[in-house]
This record gives sequence, C-alpha cells and structure tokens, in this order.
Amino acid sequence: MISDDDLNVILTHAREYKLKKVILFGSSKEREDARDIDIGVKGLAPEVFFEFCWKVYRDLSKPVDVIDLSQRCLFTELIEKDGLVLYG
Repeated sequence: MISDDDLNVILTHAREYKLKKVILFGSSKEREDARDIDIGVKGLAPEVFFEFCWKVYRDLSKPVDVIDLSQRCLFTELIEKDGLVLYG
C-alpha cells in the first residue's frame, strides 16, 4: 500500500481535477516498498491529462504511471475489477 503522504497527494489532485474515480493497482497496491505507483483515473478531461500527470509525478515520493480508465479495454476492465479504489 502507498504511504499516507502519497495518498493525500493523490486525493488532493483528485479533488482539484474533480475526478470521478482513482484506482490503485499493480505492485503498489500490495507493497509500500514498490518502486512506483500505478493509478487508473476516470473523469479526467483529455486537455488536462498531462497536466494532472505532471502534478502527481512532481508531488509523489515515487514515479507514477497514470492510466485513463475511460478508454475501455481488457486492461482497464482488470484495473477496475482488481484495483483498490482510493477516490470516488
């Protein structure tokens, strides 16, 4: 699981961008010592996607991968099924 500080960063930006949902997945869902943080987001406007990515990358303690969950495919379905909802 991610640290409380990293969780607060994600929640702050989720509120700022009025996201519908943020889901934690990958190794960071299970272990705090994971090398990066993987999140899926829903409700992020395309024109601010990279701005959001930059802000969370800048503010988190580890590198972050952000997946847009509005693009339906097997991968995003697995994230929604198996991931841990952090927001929304």
